[in-house]
Amino acid sequence: MTLAGARAVVLAASLPALACGAGSHGAPANQPLRGSTGARPTGDGRPSLEVVLREGDGVGALSVAVTTDGLAPDRGALVGVALAALVEARLAARGIEATVAGGWDGWRLRVLAGSPAEAAGLVDTVRTVLLAPVTADEAALSAVARKTAALAHRPLPDRALTDVARCTGEAFGTGSDAPPTAAELESWRSAAHGLGRVAFAAAGEGWLADAAAQTLARALAWPRAAPVVESPWPAIDTRAVVYDASGEIAPGSARVIVIARTAAPERAVSAALALGDPHGPLATRLAALDAPAQVRAVTATSHVDGGCLAATVDLEARDLGSDAPARIATAAALARQEIAVDIADAAAPSDLGRSLATRAADPREAAERAAWWSLAGHRSSTAQDEVRVTLIVGLAAGRDASDAPAPADAIRSEIDRASLAWHAPVVEARTRVERGQGEAWVLVASTCGTLSESGGDAGVGATVATSASVQAAEGGADVSVEPFVAADGIGVLVHGPARGGESSEAHARRLADVAARALAADPLTAGHVARARTTLLARSASTDERVLGALAAAIAPGHPSWVDPTGTAFGLSTTSDDTVSMKAAALREGPLRVAVLANVDAAQAAAAARAVDRWVARRPGEARACATAPPLSVPRAGTYAVDLPAGAPSEALIAVPLQPADEEAPAAAAWIAAALDGPGGLLARALAGPGGDAAPAPLARGWSAAVLGLPRAPALVVRIEAPDTTLDAAVAQARALLDRLRQGAIDDADRSRAAAAFTRARTTGDLDPRVRAIDLWRGSAPAAAPSLEKMRAFAVATLRDEALVIVAARPPRVDPRARPFPGRETRTRNRE
Repeated sequence: MTLAGARAVVLAASLPALACGAGSHGAPANQPLRGSTGARPTGDGRPSLEVVLREGDGVGALSVAVTTDGLAPDRGALVGVALAALVEARLAARGIEATVAGGWDGWRLRVLAGSPAEAAGLVDTVRTVLLAPVTADEAALSAVARKTAALAHRPLPDRALTDVARCTGEAFGTGSDAPPTAAELESWRSAAHGLGRVAFAAAGEGWLADAAAQTLARALAWPRAAPVVESPWPAIDTRAVVYDASGEIAPGSARVIVIARTAAPERAVSAALALGDPHGPLATRLAALDAPAQVRAVTATSHVDGGCLAATVDLEARDLGSDAPARIATAAALARQEIAVDIADAAAPSDLGRSLATRAADPREAAERAAWWSLAGHRSSTAQDEVRVTLIVGLAAGRDASDAPAPADAIRSEIDRASLAWHAPVVEARTRVERGQGEAWVLVASTCGTLSESGGDAGVGATVATSASVQAAEGGADVSVEPFVAADGIGVLVHGPARGGESSEAHARRLADVAARALAADPLTAGHVARARTTLLARSASTDERVLGALAAAIAPGHPSWVDPTGTAFGLSTTSDDTVSMKAAALREGPLRVAVLANVDAAQAAAAARAVDRWVARRPGEARACATAPPLSVPRAGTYAVDLPAGAPSEALIAVPLQPADEEAPAAAAWIAAALDGPGGLLARALAGPGGDAAPAPLARGWSAAVLGLPRAPALVVRIEAPDTTLDAAVAQARALLDRLRQGAIDDADRSRAAAAFTRARTTGDLDPRVRAIDLWRGSAPAAAPSLEKMRAFAVATLRDEALVIVAARPPRVDPRARPFPGRETRTRNRE
């Protein structure tokens, strides 16, 4: 092993508007379906006919969709339910068994057809049924009355949920659901059953589409329906609506409903896929809160004037505690932010609705989807990428009658505070654009590093980083995930190329999501923690790590991971899973920093930084800070022995502890290390011998020098590899060399060689994007080159023989009484 100066280790139902939960897709209005779907001409003055061509079903399906949006809005779902009941009863009277369902803003019909003649008859009959005026003595009115009564028995739990029902399209009563009169029903029928509000669809073989199209074309023209008027949108600054949800949810619990309206229906339904994923960002971020919240449902819907998404989030009473308003508000603000971001970022191609129709397993479902989506449209009075989000919060009283829910004003005030907190970045971002690189890089890490670790848990931070990276790597086949472990930072490094067709910003967000989710959100599983601990324990058992662990224990007593951040065998083996979980929580709650190496432009870098920030839970008014650093104990000068197995190569470390308060010491030490290192360096002259056939054999096989332990326990460290027979002599020569340097034996040639070494090191580092990402995260800038006088002054003040910490690792010696270095106290360190 050659000593490295930077000790950073990268270890390797109702009638929703054709919503299908979190898997719905939409298409704009009146555009023909492509591929195996399409629109058939029916002639002027006739409703559109959408066709889904498919084989193998045996029979085909016809569907009719009608929108009642804007008709008698004060009656809610009654309009759609009553018209559906009217049509169903009229068809049944003619011997046709069809499924007709009404909802908040329309109704849909679907029926099977087994032959061209049957299909033609069904289309003719449906036309007749839809266009026949309602009379006062019509038998179908009794069916309408029954459905109205049933609707009244399914009332909205609270009027505050009217917007939710309007969004999802579900059929709920409003509490004033008296059966409509014949005249009222006729006014609804004539307004809804006409051109502009009715669409037909057929799913099956070609004969079905031909029969339906020809029947519609040869029939008389249809009357025009009432024009569709876009519904009003909520104001941008609408505050949360709070209602009493007692009886709807468990006592003492809370429910948050986020409603997001979009100008394009595709945008809402495409976002629902990610938002409804139980392992997706929304569910994961909510589960990581102090009061874990659960996503109960995500429903995306298409409407004639855009799209709508409703997400329901529940919080249990046991998690709310005495700070219920703040915890509810945190969940509400997080959900609102995540939903708005996901909708804004959603890829929404215009053929999503068409693909939805073709993916249906049942021809009736395929026809119904095609019919409804042919009515869906974009909101014309709003920018196509605009999103309006509103919040509804339900609170249930506790089991104790005196345990009343928090006041609505308190909830609203806390939501306002939490929303501001979520909009204020909490992650420090450092970005750089490197155009033309093959990959983008994102490093997310806690700036606290190993500060709080002691001898009993040395390596717990490394366990967190390794567990998180292993866990994250399993979920992303096209990204590389590595733990970042250093005394000044614990985190995750992610890099990878863009996917085919992926935008640069989407590429950056994907990498950032992997890194931030791994470190800041996902709980670590016991299996991944065990794998990480096994990897680190195996590493700690190596000769190099045992020697370094012994040195770290002497340089930073009680805090060995300040020098060796990967931990010691003792610390790793005695740390429990609970300790690892607490460390992960502490890292998440402390200051975090992200470094982004973008390979396209600044917008890409900014997108990655924003994506990282949104994963980090925060509370209003919180202050993120590392724990107070414990005082550094005085390094324990002396000689320490590490026993190695028989036959193992011997080595030694010689360390000169620095004063952490001396800001210029690390730079001077690094330049002296560079003068010592290398094939032509001072160590080579002292240990390699003069060369030539008659020259004595070298005292050592290898040597190196570096500054370790920054920033809290810095030390200039020399490493020597030598046969056991010459190790003592090699160490003695190195000590003598350090003493000569203390007496001024360093000249301009040595300084020039050090400068050349720094130039080579910078060039090598600049070629490695991993090094560049770490340097960017640290904000590393080349330290000012010390003058020869400063190097000599440092040597005089620091390179004292009595301050040296020496660790010798060797196999058992033949003479057990032999001392490794005569004249020095010997202490044994077996870091197993």
